[in-house]
Amino acid sequence: MGAAPDRGNSTLDDLSEDRLLARFDELINSGLVVYTKDYRIVRRTYQGFPFEFRILSSLTTKPSAASAAPPNCRPGSDIDVNGYEVAALGPPGCGPTHLLAANKFPLTRPHFLILTEDGWRRQHEPLDAEDFAAATQVLGSLARTSSPPSSRHRRRYLLFFNCGLDSGCSRVHKHLQILPVDGDDGEEEEIEAFPLWPDEEDTRPPFRFARERFASGLPSVDELVKAYRALLARAERDVGWAAGREGRRREQQEALPHNLVLTERWMVVIPRRAPGWEGADANTLGMLGMVAVHDEEKLKRWIGNDPVEVLKKLGYPAEE
Repeated sequence: MGAAPDRGNSTLDDLSEDRLLARFDELINSGLVVYTKDYRIVRRTYQGFPFEFRILSSLTTKPSAASAAPPNCRPGSDIDVNGYEVAALGPPGCGPTHLLAANKFPLTRPHFLILTEDGWRRQHEPLDAEDFAAATQVLGSLARTSSPPSSRHRRRYLLFFNCGLDSGCSRVHKHLQILPVDGDDGEEEEIEAFPLWPDEEDTRPPFRFARERFASGLPSVDELVKAYRALLARAERDVGWAAGREGRRREQQEALPHNLVLTERWMVVIPRRAPGWEGADANTLGMLGMVAVHDEEKLKRWIGNDPVEVLKKLGYPAEE
C-alpha cells in the first residue's frame, strides 16, 4: 500500500471535481479504497417503479451495523478514516467541524463521507446547520467545477443521510455521503443515467415522503435547515411519530428514522420503519430504487420478494 495522504488544511478552492477525483484515484491505486470496475448492473421496472441493482463483490467485507468498531478510530467513533482523509471542512477561521474522507467501500467513483469531527455525534441525531454547511461546501464546489452538461463526463452529485438504524445505516458516528448519479464512472462506454423519481412531479413511489423543490439551484445553509426541519416535521406528523413520547428519545436527541436526499434541484425526506425485510435491505439509495448488493443471492432476495413490496416494508406504505 502507498503512504497515507496528508490530511492538510484544505480550503473550499481545493474541493474541485478534478482534485477530488484525483485524490480518490490515488486511494484506489494505493489499495486503501476497495473499488473495482467488474460490477454488474441489472435494471428492471416493477409496478411502474424503476430499479437499478448494482452487484458489487467488494461489499462482501463491508461492516454491518452490528459489527464492532475497528481499531484506531477517533474517540467515540466507529468509522476508521486513518489514511482516507481528503479535506477538513468548516467556516474559515473557525476550525474544522467536519472531515471529508473517501468511502472505503464505494458504490461509484468517487464516493465520499462527510463526518463530524466530534466522534461522539450519533447517526440518530437530526442534521443541523453545521452539517448542512459542510455538505454544501462539498456539493456546491462539485456543482461549480463539474464538466458542462454537453460533456459525456458530466456528473450530477447527490448527497444523502441515513438517520438511525432503521434507515439502513451501518455505522453510528454521524456522517453524510456524497456520490455522482450521472456520468460514465470513468468507463469507456457511458452508462445511461438512472431516472430519479424525485425529479418527476408525476412519479409517485410506493412509500410516504416529503419533498421540496428548489427554484434556482442549491439554497443557502439557513434555507436548507429551514426546509429540512419542515420536511422532517411533515414526515413525523404523517407517520404519527412523537419524539418526546419516550424519555430516551428526547434525552439522546433521537430523531424519526429517515433518509435525507439532497441535490441542487430538490430535498426529500423519507420516513423509515425498518432497515430490511426478508433478507433485502436498503439505505437511502435503495429508497431511490438504486440497490447495492454484494452477490447474486442478495439480488434474488430482492427480486423474489417483489422490490416494490420490500420498499413498502422498509418505509411507510403510501396507501395507508
